[in-house]
Amino acid sequence: MDFSGLKKAALQLLSRREYSAQQLQQRLQARTEDDQLVQQVISWCQAENYQSDSRFVDMLLRSRLGKGYGPKMIQQECRQHGVDLALLQQQLTEQAPDWAALAAACYQKKYGDTAITTPKERAKRLRYLQQRGFYPEDCKAALPNDRS
Repeated sequence: MDFSGLKKAALQLLSRREYSAQQLQQRLQARTEDDQLVQQVISWCQAENYQSDSRFVDMLLRSRLGKGYGPKMIQQECRQHGVDLALLQQQLTEQAPDWAALAAACYQKKYGDTAITTPKERAKRLRYLQQRGFYPEDCKAALPNDRS
């Protein structure tokens, strides 16, 4: 595949949704063996502002906040996509989400007003919030018995 064909493939991918540079590279490498050509196409896409890791992080952050994920989960997903965590920190500083309120909303959506009857049930609910990527202090604050 030549430069124009690979460029067309990249634009088709990017027209559907945002991709990190690493994701785009993986998808383009599946179409050709020439790594140098793939890098040229990615550089061209970035120069023309078709691909931007900053926009990708913004999209990812908005999506995951809307789905009720915590900061640790979002950081892990950024690492998986090969995004610089400094971009994530910049977006988090701009948006300044209230993690405790988000954890409480996530807890409320899952469990509602049902009472915690046993320590085992309490541990299960804490574990649920931690698996969603919230820090332990936000998890504990979200449980009804720990609110002051």
